[in-house]
Amino acid sequence: MKNARTVLGLVGLAVLLPPVIADACGPDFPPGPRYQVSDNPDRPFDSFAAGRLGVIPRTYDLPYLAYAWRTMMGIPTTAAEQKHLVAGWEDAERRYGHGPNAEWASQQWSAVRKEVAPALEPRELMFLGDSGYARYSRIHGDAFLHAASTARTLAREWKQRPALLLEWVGNQDRIFSEGCSLNAPEPGFVEALTPREQARRQAERDYQAAAMHLYCGNFDAAAQAFQAIADAPESPYRVLAAYLVARTRVREALFSFPQGEGYPQKVDDAVLARFRRAEEAIQKVLAEKKLREVHGPARRLLSVVRWKLSPGTWQCELFSRVLEKGTGSALESELAGITTGAGLEANELNCPGLKPRAAELSEWLQLMSIPPNGDDGAPMGPGPAKAFETAVARWKKTAHLPWLVLALLAARADAPEVPALLADAATVPVESPAGMTLAWRSVQLLRERGQVAEARARLDAIPLALVRDQASTDNLLREERLHLANSWDEALRNAAQLVVDEEALPHQDWNASTPETVAMGLSPARARYLESQVPTRRMREWAALPGVSPALRRQLSWTVFARAAVVGDDATLKAQAVTLAETEPKARAELLAIVKRPTLEERLFDARLLVMGLPAVSARLQPGRDRLADVSPRLDLTEDLSWYRNGWCVPGLENLQDPPGTPGPLPVASPEERADAASEWKALNAAGSSVAFFSNVALDWAKAHPEDPRAPIALFRAVRSSKRGCGQNTPEAKKAFSWLHKRYGKTEWARRTPYVY
Repeated sequence: MKNARTVLGLVGLAVLLPPVIADACGPDFPPGPRYQVSDNPDRPFDSFAAGRLGVIPRTYDLPYLAYAWRTMMGIPTTAAEQKHLVAGWEDAERRYGHGPNAEWASQQWSAVRKEVAPALEPRELMFLGDSGYARYSRIHGDAFLHAASTARTLAREWKQRPALLLEWVGNQDRIFSEGCSLNAPEPGFVEALTPREQARRQAERDYQAAAMHLYCGNFDAAAQAFQAIADAPESPYRVLAAYLVARTRVREALFSFPQGEGYPQKVDDAVLARFRRAEEAIQKVLAEKKLREVHGPARRLLSVVRWKLSPGTWQCELFSRVLEKGTGSALESELAGITTGAGLEANELNCPGLKPRAAELSEWLQLMSIPPNGDDGAPMGPGPAKAFETAVARWKKTAHLPWLVLALLAARADAPEVPALLADAATVPVESPAGMTLAWRSVQLLRERGQVAEARARLDAIPLALVRDQASTDNLLREERLHLANSWDEALRNAAQLVVDEEALPHQDWNASTPETVAMGLSPARARYLESQVPTRRMREWAALPGVSPALRRQLSWTVFARAAVVGDDATLKAQAVTLAETEPKARAELLAIVKRPTLEERLFDARLLVMGLPAVSARLQPGRDRLADVSPRLDLTEDLSWYRNGWCVPGLENLQDPPGTPGPLPVASPEERADAASEWKALNAAGSSVAFFSNVALDWAKAHPEDPRAPIALFRAVRSSKRGCGQNTPEAKKAFSWLHKRYGKTEWARRTPYVY
């Protein structure tokens, strides 16, 4: 049955019509970096599928929560099931594409095709098809991979018959390019073959013809052709073909189902009849023990059909099905089905008669998926009292770990039950599926309760090796290390966050002595917190730490310099100017000249004048993927860019206040350092946006030093900053423009500034 196993991919399950992809106008920005994935596990999904769940947030989509339950309850998942889970999750979380890895897989096919038939001109691959008002995935990735594998097999088998291989490749080209008939052989071609060659050729040709009927929408012909193959005892595809009869009937039913707006909501009897015929074909496959190797895919098809025929009943059945062992590829599909039950999240789903374990899963999912209190988008936090009270009661009664997980996630730090829950959590090995969630949440609750020593001991007991490939969990642990740090060095080593989904590379220990190899950055909340709690001189130490990624180091280094210039930290300004002079050769002369200025007033003005000419530089910690987080020597710091940050803005008033749940000042900060941080934070906000700050600096200097040749340059740069900076046509920029033209109207700088922006 080896051949049957290798061809399963030709008929991948993703047959539901995806919505039409709409492209927005404007620049094509990549999605912003994420530092915490709230709705699905971190990529690669292999770790989660293998039972290394990391920290499980209550905001995960239901399929992932259901799988976490299953895993925490000790239900084993085979390697084959894990493979299907990972492929399905990748496809579900992929925003664009033509089915599972279709583009990559098509490249593999094209490479093998060129290898076995280099003289045959390739045809355009038709990934997508049209049905009504929607486009659907016509060819999926596994089909290309199967074709590549078959091509290599036939190249060996037909080594002495190259014409046979060319015929097969030509027919496969027609299948992948929307052809609806196979090439006719030359007269006498078949007769010249041996009986063995004729039999294998006919088996391949029959299968290709049936697949072509399926892709071309000739469903009756496809079903008949696949059934004929299934009835042929010598065909290498007989097992697969029996499944493909059902697969064909499912696609036929789905293509007749109303899609999009404007269609009648009621499904007519003819469509329902097609779905019933599809279910009969599926049940026929499932009833045959000889077809066991395709039972998994058949169960996946059954999930699709049952959702159309009886969604309410099927939703309830899924709670039992996803807890079964050894269902192969069906597990991924049936887990995915749970997410479509809107009644579950609304606490309105009623499933009488469920078996105890399935009923327990249903209840846990309903309580686990209740969003945390508050609307700040945080992925964790206390939930409604019902979730906590029920979880505590279920944990005491059943000792099932998912309930302990929910109890801790929903707990308030001051709840009287928390000490006992923390004691129970401490007995669960951190390496177990529930262990990381329990360990992290225990640290958080202990810190919130003021039990700092206990929190620190629990945090130190977590092996860092467990999170090297789980950035979201790593970031949560770094957050706790930041707020439990015993020194500034430790706090700053945990200040930056790892970018999730950026690279499938292991993360370093927070105490690493070499630059981090994956992307790092700051979320808006983290940037605001650090900006208000860390004085500038400590930020300079942060930028110099070896564990900071090179891109973030460059961004921080310039921010420290600009911030020191804005808040007037002379010692940090001079020290950072010398440091930057070593890494920024284009600005070296100006940076060193600043250090040599004899007075604080002149040093500050020269530094501010330099920053005015560098739109890429910001005095504020910029969250997300910033334009200055770039190590390229070709990066032009002087360039004003449309659609990108130039200078800096002032956070809204809502962003100047600590959101609920924000930890207090860093414990490592001395009273003097806390005062300095507060004073600098106040000065930074009082300075306003870069446009306002530059304009005020330029005006004040021009009025105090009207003969200084730098005065018109400063006014020019201030006005220019308003073109693409934060705040066009501001009062400050207008005043700078007016003064420039009034006092320095004959200068080159006035001529280069014909109007205010």
